[in-house]
Amino acid sequence: MATPSKEQLKTELTSCLDLALNKLHQIWNILGLCDAQRRDRTNTVLHHLRNLLDEMVNEEETLKEQILRNIKEYKRDMELLCKELAVPEFELKKSSAILQQEKDLRAKLDSLKKEKQDRLRTLKKLKDQDQTLCDLMITTPYYIPTGCTPTSEQLQALEKHVNSLTAEKEKRFREFVSTKQKIVDLFMEMDRSPDTDFERTVLCEEDQNFILSSENMTAIKVLLAEAERSKHEMEKRVKDLWDRIHVLWERLSIPQEETTAFSKGKEGYKTSVFKALKEEVERCEKLKFNNMQKFVEGMRKELVSWWDKCFYSEVQREYFKPMKDDNFTEELLELHEKEVNKMKEYYEKYSSMLQKVERREKLFTDMVEFERKASDPNRFFNDRGGKFLQEEKARKKITKELPKMEAELREEIAAWEKEHGEIILIYGKRVVAYLEQSWINYNERKVREKEERIRARNKMVEEEVIYGSKPSTPAKRRLIQTTPSKTPKIRKLDNSDGLEIKVKLKYKINDTSKTPASCSKIQHSSIFHSPYGKTPMSANKVLSSSKVNPGTRQRRRSNRLARKVLGERNTGTNESVFSHTAITGCVGDGQSGGEMSLASMGSYQEFSSGLNSEARQYCRSSILPHASPGQKV
Repeated sequence: MATPSKEQLKTELTSCLDLALNKLHQIWNILGLCDAQRRDRTNTVLHHLRNLLDEMVNEEETLKEQILRNIKEYKRDMELLCKELAVPEFELKKSSAILQQEKDLRAKLDSLKKEKQDRLRTLKKLKDQDQTLCDLMITTPYYIPTGCTPTSEQLQALEKHVNSLTAEKEKRFREFVSTKQKIVDLFMEMDRSPDTDFERTVLCEEDQNFILSSENMTAIKVLLAEAERSKHEMEKRVKDLWDRIHVLWERLSIPQEETTAFSKGKEGYKTSVFKALKEEVERCEKLKFNNMQKFVEGMRKELVSWWDKCFYSEVQREYFKPMKDDNFTEELLELHEKEVNKMKEYYEKYSSMLQKVERREKLFTDMVEFERKASDPNRFFNDRGGKFLQEEKARKKITKELPKMEAELREEIAAWEKEHGEIILIYGKRVVAYLEQSWINYNERKVREKEERIRARNKMVEEEVIYGSKPSTPAKRRLIQTTPSKTPKIRKLDNSDGLEIKVKLKYKINDTSKTPASCSKIQHSSIFHSPYGKTPMSANKVLSSSKVNPGTRQRRRSNRLARKVLGERNTGTNESVFSHTAITGCVGDGQSGGEMSLASMGSYQEFSSGLNSEARQYCRSSILPHASPGQKV
């Protein structure tokens, strides 16, 4: 509804006033009031109307003044709050009415007051948290001037500070709990009790009561480091004691039952264990003086093992003169102990390089061993469970790894020597020189072995040509010879004036392309008759008494002589039996062949001298196979 204008209000008031006056006059006429009474009542009406209007004007004036005062007061309070809260001043619209200005100022002032209360409430909360954290970590609280409202930046900075303190407190608490657990474990391992007040505070009181100050955190780290150092020292001391005890036990030859009984329950690094080990060392040390020579010899064995580990040459070992001293005294033992400790330190210093050299030596030795096995002609007959295939795979693997290992070793040794400015010696030589020399020695050894095989093959071929061959292939298991039930027929001899040996060699003497196992086919297929050096004298008589013509039947030997010959042939070892080749090839004096019997043999003296002759070792029986070592007959 639109607000009435002044003219409209005036018209309405005039109309209302005329209507009211007309009604009053009608009432007065009815009442019969006189003019004086009417005048008085008219004045009263006028007076009331004036007072009413005056009161209304005064009230509006008062309201206007109150609003103006409020606006002024609001502006003043607004200015103060804006300064306290560090916010820009509120600017009123110049075109707005006083009442609207008062309303806007009042709303803005209320919002600023609320913001101030919120800031103060937040400030109190953050300051309480900050104080608690500062008391827990012994730090200085965040400074905010008192008596004023904090700005948004100050509150943000305080909140950030409190958050950082909270994170630091949680971090320190986790670190404290973890460190405390480590310290507790270390103390339990060492069987150690807290001695100082700080140790009791850390280990015995509740975790929440521990002051997480920087000093305490540093102190607990120091305590952990001290406990770890004590543990390491205790470990080293206990380990040294155990090493010493084992050395003393070994040198004193303490029974296994006694050492096992002592070792039971001595695990760990507790003080009680340390004391027990120390007492055992003292006991063994007392026994040591009664076994000085045994101790020195034990130290020498240990020293030799360390020399081997460090690849010491003979020249380097000879520098230690007490090694050959036979005056077994405490001083001599101390010298050996010092030398052993010196070698231990040397090995510890160069352990990384020495271990690589040791691995290389292992590969090199395995390579040589596999090559030796590969050159063994009997390896194909001894293959069980794929052993040959496994060895071949291992040999190929070593062939690949060894050059790579040597290349890495050369590079690492060169870098290590350059970095440390020292030289590592292997058997008195630098590593590179030693590697080269080992390969030179290896190649020279292979050449020597090859030459020896060639010489052995040539010698064997020559001996086979001269003395005949022996079969290298194992013969079949022979049947046990028994005396026949019938008299055997007499062997016929070829009517020849002598023995003719024809050999066709399919083997080149200087051929080195084959191994001794495949030397020639002479060794496997050709059988030569063993030459007979001397014809028994009695043979001439027998042969001259009867001529043997081709195609004629020979006279049988008597049953008695046949049985005797068979009995002699079936008794004794292979070496004691005449070979068939020796008997059949004995005719070399131009006489015609005849029947051989016991009567054709020489004296026993000639027989024994024939057995002891050098050519005897090349004679092999065609009846009884020569049993090789380990061969079942």
